Amino acid sequence: MKGAIHITHEAAQKIGGIGAVLSGLCTTNIYQNFYHKTFFFGPLFQDKVGITDRLGPNSKVLFSSLDGIKQSIYDQKLQDIVDLYHIDVIYGQKEIFDDIDPQKKAFVDIILLGIKNIRKDLLDTFKFRLWENFRFSCEKFEQDWDFEQYLRIAIPIRSLVNIFFQDSDTIDYYSHEYMGVATCLNILMDKTEHERIIFYAHEVSTARMVTEKLTGHDISFYHLLKNDKEYEIKLEERFGSYAHFSRNELVKLASLFDEILAVGDWVKSEYLYLNPATDNSIINICYNGIPIRKISYEQKQESRKKLQTYCENLFNFTPDVIMTHVSRLVISKGLWRDISLLEELDNIFAEKKIKGFFILLSSLIGTGRPSNDILNMEKDYGWPVWHKENWPDLVGYENDVFWSLHYFNAKSKAIKGIFLNQYGFEKSQLGNRFPDETNFSDLRIASDMELGMSIYEPFGIAQIETVPYGGIAVVSRACGCAFLLEKGWKNENIKAFHIIDFAENLKKEYPWATLTSDQRSIIEKQIIKREVKQIFKKIPKTDKEREKLFNICQRETSYLEWEDICKGILK
Repeated sequence: MKGAIHITHEAAQKIGGIGAVLSGLCTTNIYQNFYHKTFFFGPLFQDKVGITDRLGPNSKVLFSSLDGIKQSIYDQKLQDIVDLYHIDVIYGQKEIFDDIDPQKKAFVDIILLGIKNIRKDLLDTFKFRLWENFRFSCEKFEQDWDFEQYLRIAIPIRSLVNIFFQDSDTIDYYSHEYMGVATCLNILMDKTEHERIIFYAHEVSTARMVTEKLTGHDISFYHLLKNDKEYEIKLEERFGSYAHFSRNELVKLASLFDEILAVGDWVKSEYLYLNPATDNSIINICYNGIPIRKISYEQKQESRKKLQTYCENLFNFTPDVIMTHVSRLVISKGLWRDISLLEELDNIFAEKKIKGFFILLSSLIGTGRPSNDILNMEKDYGWPVWHKENWPDLVGYENDVFWSLHYFNAKSKAIKGIFLNQYGFEKSQLGNRFPDETNFSDLRIASDMELGMSIYEPFGIAQIETVPYGGIAVVSRACGCAFLLEKGWKNENIKAFHIIDFAENLKKEYPWATLTSDQRSIIEKQIIKREVKQIFKKIPKTDKEREKLFNICQRETSYLEWEDICKGILK
């Protein structure tokens, strides 16, 4: 039997990019033919929730030391682990689905560990072994629970593996980012010939931190990276030591693994910038994929009508062009660039007598806001056209995002935008003005243009989800998906904003290492102003243009699909 164990924080709940990768990857035919059994493995974050919420939606708990449930054939062996390690074990099975195509699904096993009271002697012994074998010092990170919880789940891994697998079985361990490094190091200390250890580099944490911190963001960071590579300067020589950052130290140890899967060209460069002694041959670029449905143009039009109705309900006009941005709400998404582009497009739209509707779907609350709160806000002050500060509405960075979009709406002549600070895209989550029988797939299918001009984006699944349905992907060169689009498809309708490349011509005027936020803003606006006419030209503005692009995209984008991407991952 051949099995896969994925160590991740999204074992039970799909929250962001890693969850999207797991659902996309595991639901493919290639993956299911390659692996006979798949485990999602991670910490138990909440021990106070009810049994139905332990493993997330579409799941069944078969063993739970917290709830006294014993319905699996492994009950006694799992109880022995509970007793031996002084931990809680939740084991069960889950059905996962593809967001865009629910017909694609897979069954996986899940193990969550509650490790708050793990035996101290075993914890101390494991920490000593990490120092003894890898010179990894845990002491300076012991007050960081994010580090400590992923360290602790590593301790029982061998005992758990022995329950579910035979000695002759082949097992691949996937450390999704830093979360699984400690677990994989434990396996590495007595790894068998039937085991393989893989670091799935969805990002390089230190590179993200540095890029976000620099006032010049991606423009500064990637130019310095290219310059320093030529002179053999390391990331920490340029930006100072990050030895105090646990993720930095864990990620470096991935160089000891059998393989590193980098989700983009920049990720490979970033890893070698951080850890240049790594054997280059173990780092393979394996882009992410997206789910693709084959649909008719009539189906696209039906989805468009739903979002046009939503715009009518909110703003009392029917849009000609629908623009979207689906993302996590973090600084790396570069949302201020959206506003800069929308301002330039608004002038052209007004001149051409075209109306546009922009939807930003992003929230700091990963679990979503309760439906009752959404209904109350809608009734009380017209959410989502208007927002108010503080819970249950705007929190943290959401305030800045709304006010930026609000100021744009106050000045704009032809484009209006809404900020949906909610997780999900259905009527139950978005209020009474949201059209019936509308869901997330309608948002992807209906979009004429998806924005995604991030400052740090290792790949960017959401940025290209609209492409198979005739949507234009407007992304920055910092996005890994830009490289995939350019390598796989020469169609001029899909092209990245080459913010980094364009800025190369300005290096004498703007030194990268000292680039200020004001200088960066000037560069960004120059590029957007220069490129906006080309972007406008590419946007499908009539049904004839839309249908033509839709047919091309449905025919020529299979290389973006997970089934195709899997061929480079599973070997």
